[in-house]
Amino acid sequence: MAVFSYIFGVVFAIISYIVYQKYYNGYTSIITKPEKRYDYIIVGAGTAGCVLAARLSEDPDVRVLLIEAGDHMGYFTRIPLTATAAQQGPNDWSVRTTPQKYSSFGLWDQTAIIPRGKGLGGSGQINFLLHGFGIPEDYDRWKTLGFRGWTFEDLKPYFKKAFGTIRSEFDSSYCGGDEECLKAPMKLQVVDESNELMRVFRQASASLADRYTLFRKATATVKDGARHQILDAYLRPALRRKNLHVMLRTQGVTIRFENRRASSVYILQEHRLLNNIFANNEIILCAGTMKTPQILISSGIGPRGLLDKLKVDIVAENAHVGANLHDHMNVPVFVSVRRPVSTTLAKVFSASTLWDYYWNKRGYLSFPPVAGVEYRNTSALMLFTMGSASERLLRDLSNYKSQVFRDTFPFYNDTGKEGFIFLGTCVQPRSRGRVTLRDTSTNVPAHVDPNYLHHEYDVRCMIKALRRAERLISTRPFQEIGARIHWPRPERCRTFWNYSKMDQLGLRRKRKTKPLSDQCPIKSKRKLVSPPDEYLACIIREVAVTGHHAAGTAAGGTVVDDQLRVKHVRGLRVMDASVLPSPISLYPNSVLVAMAEKAADIIKLTQRRIESRYT
Repeated sequence: MAVFSYIFGVVFAIISYIVYQKYYNGYTSIITKPEKRYDYIIVGAGTAGCVLAARLSEDPDVRVLLIEAGDHMGYFTRIPLTATAAQQGPNDWSVRTTPQKYSSFGLWDQTAIIPRGKGLGGSGQINFLLHGFGIPEDYDRWKTLGFRGWTFEDLKPYFKKAFGTIRSEFDSSYCGGDEECLKAPMKLQVVDESNELMRVFRQASASLADRYTLFRKATATVKDGARHQILDAYLRPALRRKNLHVMLRTQGVTIRFENRRASSVYILQEHRLLNNIFANNEIILCAGTMKTPQILISSGIGPRGLLDKLKVDIVAENAHVGANLHDHMNVPVFVSVRRPVSTTLAKVFSASTLWDYYWNKRGYLSFPPVAGVEYRNTSALMLFTMGSASERLLRDLSNYKSQVFRDTFPFYNDTGKEGFIFLGTCVQPRSRGRVTLRDTSTNVPAHVDPNYLHHEYDVRCMIKALRRAERLISTRPFQEIGARIHWPRPERCRTFWNYSKMDQLGLRRKRKTKPLSDQCPIKSKRKLVSPPDEYLACIIREVAVTGHHAAGTAAGGTVVDDQLRVKHVRGLRVMDASVLPSPISLYPNSVLVAMAEKAADIIKLTQRRIESRYT
């Protein structure tokens, strides 16, 4: 049976790949020789870049060039469960941070790896497809930071335009007669009500809920069992327009200015062909949190001391470029269950699973492995439904040391183990890092220091999430499925709590019974089953990893204004995660889609005003 499953899986993968290459990768808009001049040049075909390219090219008289450093994404990025398949491959920048001072002690060289998409669709093609609009307070915080006009109320029309809803928990199949909802390009799917882990999590949360608690079922950008991100919703329908050109395997290197006006972009094709393309109206940077500040600094916009050190002519001094880097961190805790309710590798690689997905577009492969999330103040818990934490598949993605990975996931070699992973996080971390440059060469990656867990608040916030996990597991719904926490036990933390391997595995040593007359009448102390805060703080600094939500390095209010225009220059805007002044509470991707929709309207309105002056 195992051999048959393997053969079936290989054949399925080959057929799917051939079909994908035949029907998805042939578009007339994709070119290799650009024209010398366009109305708009968009650097980066990620979430925002795809939306802007689609919206700006709706006018047939407007010529748009979209440049992307990567290529077409592989077929497996379309399968919701296999999102990590593209990480650390040719479709991932695999950003390596500097050695961290306050975190990542369980990672090689104390260096985190932050996945960033490289190819059409950007990070939206290699993420876990999770949808959410955060909470209104997130946007109010932006206003206090000087980024006005982007509150939840301001973005509501664009949430509706892009997704057909302003809700974070929504299923597009229930649009009913709402015409706007039916026409919305993005499609959403809520985790199935039959998902037992979701139901248990929701019931447990409800049993402990107070006015500070918010539970949301997992909602993903999925349609007909496949990933349905901005690439499918926005860019693909536009790729046959004559006025839209897309260049792949092409990097934006620097921006050239004339009298502080962005006039052209130097591009590098295939790592060897340098060209200069001019923009009539505007250049829009959508290169992402790491690449956008790199291009700005290389172009002469950034901290004076750094520009002098790099010997780059100063166009506009701005000490905030590259600063304010923020990201979520997740600390994983494995929970075993006795009932067969989780997603295991043994189930995923079965012939029935592959058959069900291929023919019916349903089953384990058709939805990301997340059941839901519970917010409580600024702490949150996400339930990741994978019971199998395979060392071979997962360890290197996060750069864990081998022994630390095994101490964190005690059943790492059991492909049939039933269980799930609680990911504890702080949705509003206070630590801030920086992206800077050591060299202006495109061959030298940016110097990325997220400065994880520098602020003690972030650790305390994550401890609260782990304490919440303890309480949830002790509730009746979780106890009925036999849930048991298996705390990580990295060697560095064991001085804070006597937690043995047998304790972690849930095993008990057999004791020899002595004759009644020889037994000591003194009662032994009850064993501590809950770790102290010092231990939890230690494992957070040891095993917490990126939540893949890096943002803030060209922040609204300091680097760009309310119209997303780069301050002190003209003809240059930024629209990607780097403009977020502070974090969105968990998933930012859907928010960026709506922001890009608003950005397109702002850009169009600006051009109409300019044209009206000359008519």
